[in-house]
Amino acid sequence: MRIWTHSQSRIVYPDMPYMVSRQNSPEWAQSSFSSLFRITSLEDGFRYKVRLVAKDYAQKDGVDFNEVFSPVVQHTSNRILLVMATVYGMELKQLDVKTAFLHGDLEEEIYMHQPEGFLIEGKEGHVCKLKKSLYGLKQSPRQWYKRFHQFMTSIVFKRSLQDQCIYFKVFNNGSRIYLLLYVDGMLITSKNKEVKILKLQLIQEFEMKDLGAAKKILGMEIINDRRRREVSLKNNTS
Repeated sequence: MRIWTHSQSRIVYPDMPYMVSRQNSPEWAQSSFSSLFRITSLEDGFRYKVRLVAKDYAQKDGVDFNEVFSPVVQHTSNRILLVMATVYGMELKQLDVKTAFLHGDLEEEIYMHQPEGFLIEGKEGHVCKLKKSLYGLKQSPRQWYKRFHQFMTSIVFKRSLQDQCIYFKVFNNGSRIYLLLYVDGMLITSKNKEVKILKLQLIQEFEMKDLGAAKKILGMEIINDRRRREVSLKNNTS
């Protein structure tokens, strides 16, 4: 069971310090945020979650953001990676980044009101400056991708010239490891030891969920028979 509700709040964009008073500043541009509350039914009870989400329609191009493009993996690349893993008998693992967009570093100055229920006593008239991107901001997907790209290049991975969401590394013994990024999820394929090392590096840098052997990608079920070296995709969108 999932229950979603909305709690309205505002975001402002002043040219001011980190924690400032919002009084006597009629020049501030204002837009809206929503707090999304979710209750998930579990076997042993309920899980309560809340996420603060920006309403991007209030952002102004050239003021609140400049560039928003973020690459998306090509379906052809996905199929090629699966075929390579099957033909060469490589491991095929899957990971998911928790709240990926929150890892992005903002390049613009964006301020928001303190969320309802989280007001700092004695500073109710102050606003907060965002240090990281937030779900709902137009630039959030791009900032997350840039942050991920910086990390991958720091551990000596190269980006494919044909697909900006494919990263790879060639080792001295000639073996290779490939990573396919699809927004906040990823596939990794290589020999077992190399996969384990990369997974550890990723988990140390980002909050990740290790999903084990790849089972599903882009709405399609992955059926991988390593013994017979066969792989197939089943569309589960219907």
